[in-house]
Amino acid sequence: MTKWIKYRRKGGKSLVPVARITIRINQIAFNAHFVAIAHLEEKPYVSAYVNPDLFRLGFQFDAKSTNEDAIALRNDGGPRGKGGKGRCMGAVGLMREYPWLKAMGKIKNPRLRFEPQWSGTDGMWVISLCPCFERRVSDRSDISHESGIYRYKRGDVIVYIGRGQIRSRLGSSEREEWDFETIEYSVVPDNDQQVKWEAWWLDRFVEEHGKLPLYNRISAKRPTKHEDG
Repeated sequence: MTKWIKYRRKGGKSLVPVARITIRINQIAFNAHFVAIAHLEEKPYVSAYVNPDLFRLGFQFDAKSTNEDAIALRNDGGPRGKGGKGRCMGAVGLMREYPWLKAMGKIKNPRLRFEPQWSGTDGMWVISLCPCFERRVSDRSDISHESGIYRYKRGDVIVYIGRGQIRSRLGSSEREEWDFETIEYSVVPDNDQQVKWEAWWLDRFVEEHGKLPLYNRISAKRPTKHEDG
């Protein structure tokens, strides 16, 4: 029997309307479906809130500019300048203050869009982002003693993704022969969050390349919840 392989869409419109928020370079965009359900046609101002410990963003929309921190929404032409019913906000200052958010905007992945959830407790729409290796060093001495998720790169090629104590893991004897030039990492103190995001990034890598990074394959297994990677 012939084996059929399902084609995975690389982008484009979803058949089912879904509210989405997209992080771009210097912009945050709200798609047309979110504009409709959040009534943004009647609320052209937004105030942004940040929870950097959990990599979360919150948005409160208003009909009037009720405070000096409110940002006016603009019609969104999309990343290629096409017209549409979406809205966007400028985020240059926000990204300057939070490098992990700026790093998110540089990721080129059409599937990396976030579904907002209404938080009645906080009185705002909330999205949960992901740590995205915003810190980049080439020397072990430049790494803090904090823990988080990290990846090793040779040129532009990711050769390993791991988690735990970033500096001490780099000094492990089994890695002395590994060939890489730079280390990129995000500080994530909570162990459960480290487990979550290490697995998330490994899954993204496999989706794109069909296999694990080189040294993850050599290690022959993914770390378990109670092991540093």
